[in-house]
Amino acid sequence: MNFTDLLAAMTWRDVVDFVLLYGIAYAILRLLKGTRAVPVLVSVALLAAAGWVARELDIVGTGLLLRYFLEYVIIILIVGFHQELRRMLVRMGQRFLPGSSHDAAASAVEKLVLGCERLARARIGALFILEGEFDVLQICSDVGKEIDAPLEVETLIALMVPHSINTAHDGAVLIRDFRIDRAGVICPLTEQVLDPRFGTRHRGAIGVSEDSDALVIVLSEERGEIRVAQAGVISEPLDAAGLAEHIEAWIEQPPAGKEEPRAATSQVGAVGAVGAGGAEGPAASHAEGKRPAEVGRA
Repeated sequence: MNFTDLLAAMTWRDVVDFVLLYGIAYAILRLLKGTRAVPVLVSVALLAAAGWVARELDIVGTGLLLRYFLEYVIIILIVGFHQELRRMLVRMGQRFLPGSSHDAAASAVEKLVLGCERLARARIGALFILEGEFDVLQICSDVGKEIDAPLEVETLIALMVPHSINTAHDGAVLIRDFRIDRAGVICPLTEQVLDPRFGTRHRGAIGVSEDSDALVIVLSEERGEIRVAQAGVISEPLDAAGLAEHIEAWIEQPPAGKEEPRAATSQVGAVGAVGAGGAEGPAASHAEGKRPAEVGRA
């Protein structure tokens, strides 16, 4: 049967079936875009194609091996990528239930701002990464420890309180889909020429934002300042209202869908932040590239 005969034999049910399958596959790939699951799915698709070729050419051994592997690949994917699958289901729920998504976002912003305010008042340094479409763990030298907990003020503070046995304090807290996903994440440091008052924690914040669409909140333990880094640019000091405004604007912006690193354009103030003094900081020159390193005290 050639392609023309196949088209002639198709019914409207076959057309609907094909469109639905294509739509489901496209939606899943779009929801998983930017995660580490995509290369694995591509590999599985290539293995499935290889299995089909082996059957067509009557290559028995390879065909049987690939067939048995593909029968269990669903279980392997569920076990190995349970976080990505949960994230995909959360995003699907947010798209079909926008009201609940808005409520969750508003609650998360309120708790995050309150947590940052208390940490800054206590002069405790902190680094919070609000992940967008891009999987920031791909650019981090250490993915830290899995937390997978609701975003609560007390949890944010507990993870950042400096203590000899609290190793998470020297890393970043990763926030995914309004949940605390990981702690102790080691960020890549920017190689921009920064103001001397900025420490390693600020370099980590800028470094993550240069190579992803994340919004990074950084707190200085020396000055008690709150700043945000986005697209390789760090803001002036923010008060609680300014921080909330930045986070809400970041949440409402359309997905960037980026896959490749982007270069920074300036170092301070170009985010357009309204800080404690309400002024924008000066732009400065920078060097290209970045290196993975441990995020320490600022």
